[in-house]
Amino acid sequence: MKRPPPDYERRAIEHIQPIRHFFLASVLHHALRLGVFGALEDAPGTGTAALADRLGLDERRLGAVLLYLQNEDYVLDDGGWSLTGKGRDLPTFAAWYQMLVGGYGVTFQQLGDVLRRGAGYAGRDATQVGAGSTGIGVTDTLPLALELLDSAGTEPSTLVDLGCGDGAFLIEILKRRPGLRGIGVEPNPGSVERALELRARHGLEDRLEFVTATAADVAKLDLPDGGRGAAFLTAFVLQEMLEQGGEDAVRDLLAATFDAFPDTRWVVVEMDYQPDSPLVSTHGMAKAFHNPYFLIHTITEQRLETSAWWRALFARAGLTAAAATTDPRVDSTGFEIGFLLSRP
Repeated sequence: MKRPPPDYERRAIEHIQPIRHFFLASVLHHALRLGVFGALEDAPGTGTAALADRLGLDERRLGAVLLYLQNEDYVLDDGGWSLTGKGRDLPTFAAWYQMLVGGYGVTFQQLGDVLRRGAGYAGRDATQVGAGSTGIGVTDTLPLALELLDSAGTEPSTLVDLGCGDGAFLIEILKRRPGLRGIGVEPNPGSVERALELRARHGLEDRLEFVTATAADVAKLDLPDGGRGAAFLTAFVLQEMLEQGGEDAVRDLLAATFDAFPDTRWVVVEMDYQPDSPLVSTHGMAKAFHNPYFLIHTITEQRLETSAWWRALFARAGLTAAAATTDPRVDSTGFEIGFLLSRP
C-alpha cells in the first residue's frame, strides 16, 4: 500500500474547511432559530438540563450541540453554559442565517439537478427568505429607501410595499415615520400570517394593512384618497417579475401604476449584477455575501440585472430615476442600488 505524502494531513485540513463551515452555518442557524443564543444571553451559567427544559429540547442532543459550539468558540462551559464574545455578537447577524441557510439551504441541495440542460428552477423557503431579507434590510435597504423617499421633497401619506414579505421592513419604516400609513402587498400566505402577528406586536393595526395579492395587482388597489399622496416600494421584487414575466411585465406594471397614480413616487431597490467584478473575489463583503447571492439568483426563479440595464428600462417606461446606494459603513461594495422613480 502506497504511503500518503508527508503533507497529506495539511492539505486535507485546507480542502475540507468548506465542509466545516457548511456544518457550522447550519448549526448556528438552528441554534439561533430555536432560541439557544437568546436564552443564554438572558441567563448565563444555565446548565444543559435547565436549558433543554426552557426551550423544550432533547437534553442529550442539545448537549452535543453545545459541545460542538464550544469547540467553535461560541459558548463556554464554566459550571454552566454562557456565551463567548463571539456568541454574544452573533444574534446581530441572525437574519443572514435565516435568509441564506434557512431560506436557501434547500436551494443548494438541488444545485446538481437544476444545472442539467432543460431543468427547471430550484426551490426555496419563501417565508424564511422574506423574513431574513427584511431583517438584513434594516441596516442597508431601510436607510437607502428612506433616503430616496426624503429626496422626493414631499413626504407621502401612504407607502405601499409590493412584495412586503413578513412586513418587518415596512413596520420599521412606519416606526421611523409616525405620520405615515402602510399597505403591504404579499402573495405568500405564510408571510402574510407572520406579518399580521408582527403588526399586532408593534401596535400598528390602525396604520398598517396587508393584502394577499401579487405586485401585478397594484393598479387595482383601493388606496386612501384615491392614491393621492401614495408612494410605492419594491425591494428585490422586480427581479422576480423580470424572470417570471419578462421585461414587458415589469414595464407594464410601471406604466399601469403611473397611469393610475400619475403623481406618485416609486422606490426600487435591486442588486447591480456584477459577478465578474474584481470586487467579488477581493472584497470581504462581496465574497461572503454577494458571490453566493449572485449564484442563488441564477438557479431560482429570479433575474438580476445591472444598474445600467435598470436605468435603460425605466427610461423606456418614460420615467426619471434618481439613484443612490448603501451606506459604506454597512456595505461598501455599491452593489445594492436604489432608484426613485417618477413620471416627468
